[in-house]
Amino acid sequence: MMSPTSASSSESRSYHDQSPERDGNPNSAEFNADDVPVEVLVKHLLAAKQSLSSMTLVLRAHDLATHAREMHEEAIILSAQTSFLRQGISEQVRILRQVRRGMTRAYEGGRRDFKNLLRTLDAANSRLEQAIDMLRDTVVDPVFRPPGEEKKCLMDFVDEKTVETMRDTVKESIKELQAAQTSFDGDLLRFDTDLRALTKTMASAATPASPDSSDAYQPMSHLLGSLTAHSHDMAQHLGSLNRHFDMCVKAVRTTEGGAALALRKAAEVTDGGDPVSISGVIADQDTHAAAEIDSMDPQERAEVVQVVVQDAPEVDEVVAEIQAVLQQMEADFGALKEQTDQMRAAYVSTIAAFYVLEEIGTRLQSYVQAEAEFAQRWEDERSILFAKLEEMDELKRFYEGYYGAYDSLLLEVERRRSVQEKITATWRKAKETVDKLVEADRKEREHFRQEIGEFLPTDLWAGMTGPTRRWEVVAVDDDDGASNSAGGSKIQQPSTPTLKNVRPADAKRRETIR
Repeated sequence: MMSPTSASSSESRSYHDQSPERDGNPNSAEFNADDVPVEVLVKHLLAAKQSLSSMTLVLRAHDLATHAREMHEEAIILSAQTSFLRQGISEQVRILRQVRRGMTRAYEGGRRDFKNLLRTLDAANSRLEQAIDMLRDTVVDPVFRPPGEEKKCLMDFVDEKTVETMRDTVKESIKELQAAQTSFDGDLLRFDTDLRALTKTMASAATPASPDSSDAYQPMSHLLGSLTAHSHDMAQHLGSLNRHFDMCVKAVRTTEGGAALALRKAAEVTDGGDPVSISGVIADQDTHAAAEIDSMDPQERAEVVQVVVQDAPEVDEVVAEIQAVLQQMEADFGALKEQTDQMRAAYVSTIAAFYVLEEIGTRLQSYVQAEAEFAQRWEDERSILFAKLEEMDELKRFYEGYYGAYDSLLLEVERRRSVQEKITATWRKAKETVDKLVEADRKEREHFRQEIGEFLPTDLWAGMTGPTRRWEVVAVDDDDGASNSAGGSKIQQPSTPTLKNVRPADAKRRETIR
């Protein structure tokens, strides 16, 4: 079985795989402990005691490892919660965008229909304006109007208020449609603002990678494993330093005058300016020192001193390694903390996005209602506009019929004038014939009176000496009756007016009507 001294020697040599051979330090079989001055042993003791101040570094390493484990657990929980929330929010955003696209289709469809309807209304109004201009450009022939009246056009004999009222109604409907579009456009803008706010909040923190897998950073599990391993190694190093200190204490206490010298040297100020306290292991009146010197086997003491002398140069290396490992742990802990902070930031941003989504949800119903209201208002006003569009077409057809009727009136006047001229000519010829008969009858009567009139008594026939009966043809209107039948022999003017000027356009219209 390995002796305690051998075990201590084996443990102390765990600093490195191989302990360097030094001149003047032979193997234990050849080593003479008495050749090592007590001052050297005391110096190694004080250095070993100072190395134990690395305990604060080891405690710091333990705290880092413990805190890192807590942060890793927190990061795993936050990552799972954040991923779940972001997945749910992304699904809700997808639904919101579908709703937004539906609203856009309704809005764009309404705009297209509105533009098409405006073009249709413009075309109908243009046709109506052409018909109105045609009536305005057509001056009524003065023969149809009372003498002295100012010139009038065909449009003067129709009620223009109908057109104005219809146009006002169309304008009001167009304003209502524009107001509906503006209102719906405002709802779309507010919806877009909400979606942008949600997207911005989601993008404020990039999607956190899994704590155990990351391309940009070393995985947190690796960092945690490294911190844990480093903390364990530092604890082992501290244990080795502690065992080395125990060996130094044993070597000093088993050396004559070593305890007193150690206490005196410990009381002095060290190079760092701080005294070293060893009173806990070496008392002022160490009564056990002489007993230990007498009881310890010289061979065992030689092994202890040899181990102390051989391991002493490695103390500074172990302390430096502890410090270096702690620096690496600080760096690893900083990287792990940075990733954890990113997880926290991503979680906070995701929670903020969730609250934004919740607010949007409270307004979503109003957006859907705005779409339905827009569709209903558009349908109502479109029905009115289509009705007015039909009225415009009917009014245009009426004006065109009115314009054509005036052309027909001109033709009818010409026809009636022609008939009256023929009647007048016929009656004129008849009058001339009658006048000739009357004149011949007058001459015959005069001849009869001269030949035999003196032989007949005048009272034999009362009408024998009377004049020839007169005949007169008079033009009679329906509202005049027979009251115009009395008068002279002159034929009255016909009631049908004579058109003084027939424009080529009128003639062309007549030909068209024919």
